[in-house]
Parts: sequence; structure tokens; C-alpha cells
Amino acid sequence: MKKRMKQMAYSTALSQATAILIYVHGLVADGCSDYLSTRLISEQLNIPAPTTVKVLRSLADAGLIRTKEGAKGGILPAKPPEHTTLLDVFDAVESGKALFKVHTDVALSGEATDTVKRKLTESLEQAETAMRDSLGKVKLNELLG
Repeated sequence: MKKRMKQMAYSTALSQATAILIYVHGLVADGCSDYLSTRLISEQLNIPAPTTVKVLRSLADAGLIRTKEGAKGGILPAKPPEHTTLLDVFDAVESGKALFKVHTDVALSGEATDTVKRKLTESLEQAETAMRDSLGKVKLNELLG
């Protein structure tokens, strides 16, 4: 029997941003060419409006969506889903944040302590690199069906 891993808990921004992009790409694929309002996206995906606005701002800043203000404003994808990876989305909403925060401010000192801190940091950096590599291999169109 396969051992089930505990689900890791990070920010929900990645899954929310991915859901938004997939929803918008899906509507475009169905022939919708209108800009989609923040309110509609928020309601359809059950994401609080302030959170939706924050995620959309991050996606726009990363060049993953186009925005238009005004009565007929909203968002549209900036590029096809086959040109966007989960790593692109992750970097848009989690930019500049380390995946792991390492506690190294300890009262102990010496060679053994330094070795443990170094090895722990290296191991976690390798895990983050592996995660980023994995996210970079998944394109949004692969999630669409």
C-alpha cells in the first residue's frame, strides 16, 4: 500500500492564481473574448474579492494577464496556457519569498553546529530547487483537460 504524504500547507495564493488563470483560459477557449470582471471571477471561484484583486495584481505585474479599467474592464490572459507554467504562476504570487525559513539563530556555536546549519540549509535549498523544477515542467494547458 502506498504511504500517503501529509499535505503541505503554504499560501493558497498559488492555487487561487492557478484557478483564476484556468477559469479565464477556459472561458476564452469557449469563445468569450470580453474582459472578465473581478467580481465575476471572485463569485465564480469563491475567492474573497480583496484576495482576488491582490492575486490579479500579482498576475498582471508578472505579465500573465492583461487588465483594462472601466465599465467594460476586467482581465484577459496575456499569453496562451501552453506558454505559462506553474512556476510562472508561483513566481508571480510568491515572488521573493523563500519556501523554507531556516532557524539558525541558536546559542550553540562551534564546528558541529555550523555543519548542521549548513547541511540543513543545503538540504532545504535542494528541496526548493526540485520543487521549482517540477513546477516548471507543468504547463497550464496540461491542467485544462
